[in-house]
Amino acid sequence: MRGCVLLVVFALMLVSVTPAFGEDARWLSLSSSVNYSVGDYGTGKDTTIVYVPFTLGVSPIDRLWLNVTVPFIYQSNQNVVLTGGGVASRQKEKGKLAKPASSATEEGIGDVLAKASFVVLREGIVAPEIEPYVKVKFPTADRDRGLGTGEFDETLGVDLSKNLVGDLYGYLTLAYTFIGDPPGSDLRDSFGWSVGVAYGIVPAVSLFAFLDGATSVAPGQDGPLEVRVGAELRITRVLKLTGSVTRGLSNGSPDWGVSAGLGLRF
Repeated sequence: MRGCVLLVVFALMLVSVTPAFGEDARWLSLSSSVNYSVGDYGTGKDTTIVYVPFTLGVSPIDRLWLNVTVPFIYQSNQNVVLTGGGVASRQKEKGKLAKPASSATEEGIGDVLAKASFVVLREGIVAPEIEPYVKVKFPTADRDRGLGTGEFDETLGVDLSKNLVGDLYGYLTLAYTFIGDPPGSDLRDSFGWSVGVAYGIVPAVSLFAFLDGATSVAPGQDGPLEVRVGAELRITRVLKLTGSVTRGLSNGSPDWGVSAGLGLRF
């Protein structure tokens, strides 16, 4: 049923589009980042996670972007597990996600992500730009090593953006993630949101601040809530660098995190 819904949404996104070839538009993007975080997620023991995604994006037709992300994960223990809706505590899980008797540092390929987004409405004088998207998490991470749940997750979401005044921009993301349940586990679907602003202090540099939250995917765990601040530096027309610091505001989030990334768009 979830697969049918995703196919219908994706088909509707393709209605009334025009080819982008021949236009002075960018159609290829490459990006990567290093994301380091530490927190106990309510388990009483800190878990260090290093998440390094490599993303390839293409825009085959106007307004449509298709992205594939292959991540590398380092995780200091198996007290938590990454899902499409955030980090889930394994404290009260049973079955395949039950917390192991002994815990070890693990690293390897994470769950591959595929995303399709389409701008249904360009920004106007009053209206924001509206870009719905569909994202699927494929179970490529090793569940036995605690690097993933071993199940598919699917997300339906929408991004909104608007130039508020001058060089100040506002952003809002709303998303619902269908979480796959491994045998014997009790993971829950998640509703997530993000709201923030960005301000261009000079043509090549902008500062941003976001508040991100979601409902919990694991029983007995707080929903994630965190504040994220950072800056973006545009080196050339095609290359930009981004850095940010995150502070968790609930036990469902890491206590803190730092991120550094780069992006290319041609």
